[in-house]
Amino acid sequence: MTADSEPETGLMDRIKAKAKGLAGTVTGDKSLRREAELHDERADALAEARVLDADAERKQEEADLVARQQELDAQRREIEVAEAADARQAQLDQERSEAEAAIAERTEQQERGIEAQANSEEAAADKDEAEAARQHGEELREAAANQTAAERARAEAAQLDAAIQTTKDQ
Repeated sequence: MTADSEPETGLMDRIKAKAKGLAGTVTGDKSLRREAELHDERADALAEARVLDADAERKQEEADLVARQQELDAQRREIEVAEAADARQAQLDQERSEAEAAIAERTEQQERGIEAQANSEEAAADKDEAEAARQHGEELREAAANQTAAERARAEAAQLDAAIQTTKDQ
């Protein structure tokens, strides 16, 4: 018997029960009244079965709905976890990029500082060299002037010697 024919069968059992019950009461036949009771019980059982089937179907639909909702919740959590992981990876990539840029900037600043210091030291060395050359030139001029003065003094001493000699000879 299919679910579609059960209401029809239940109705037929109710009609049969009424007819047999009425016939059993009129004729006083206990077996007809018992058949009437059995048809009523069968109709009640079919009605209860329909109610239980409907309840079971509703509960199955609810269970399916709960399972689907849990599945959707699990998928949503997986997506959230994946998005959080992607966001964290992007943040780590950004932080690494910023750190690399900062390191490159510090390295460049250090190189510029080293170059500036080297240029400053080279300029100081050039200045020291120029000062040494100037002092050397000045010392050469002083030495030349002293030599000239010494030659003049020798020449003057020679003239004085000659004058003394001439005076002695006279």
